[in-house]
Amino acid sequence: MVKYVLHYFKGVNGRAESIRLAFKLAGVDYEEKNFEGADWPKLKPNYVTQETPSLEVDGTMICQSKAGLRYLAREFGFYGKTSLDAAFIDQAIDAVEDIWSEVNHVFQGPKESKPERVEKFLKEWVPSIYACLERLIGQKHAGDFFVGNSISVADLFFFAAADFVDVVSKGANSLEKFPKLVALKSRIAANPKIAAWLAVRPPEATF
Repeated sequence: MVKYVLHYFKGVNGRAESIRLAFKLAGVDYEEKNFEGADWPKLKPNYVTQETPSLEVDGTMICQSKAGLRYLAREFGFYGKTSLDAAFIDQAIDAVEDIWSEVNHVFQGPKESKPERVEKFLKEWVPSIYACLERLIGQKHAGDFFVGNSISVADLFFFAAADFVDVVSKGANSLEKFPKLVALKSRIAANPKIAAWLAVRPPEATF
């Protein structure tokens, strides 16, 4: 049996959450190695890209979150049935990634201007990305999910990002104006394995 260990900050769901969702959906056990943010500077040299989350697979480290997530998706069968399915899944993942890229800008920079960065993120950046994702849901390769009628890694990646946006917005429903995405997120959350995890997972740290 493969031993999986997820490395990430304590008390933060963030980018690691889609990896957790993949494990939960697959019904595969894994361990977590969590650390405090204050300890990161001394731990950082242990990770080849000096970034986290990282996924350890039988002692071998994968140090980019999407690389680890895509690896699991292939292992667990969450990457579609064809190469074209995989391309459409990647299309959605790359669109969602724009949220995470901008999150980095929000939380980096002078503390005094953070409220302005958060406001721009929520009112300008996120709606434009959600509008793109809403259009993707309407494409012919989509069904109940981004690709077809079963949950793929793209759906998990979207779910985790939307959850994080709602944390940044202090609990507001950031998807409110995007009915297709609201329905998509509800379908993902309704999966029994996902629902079981959501019922017990620790709350996200506040920002």
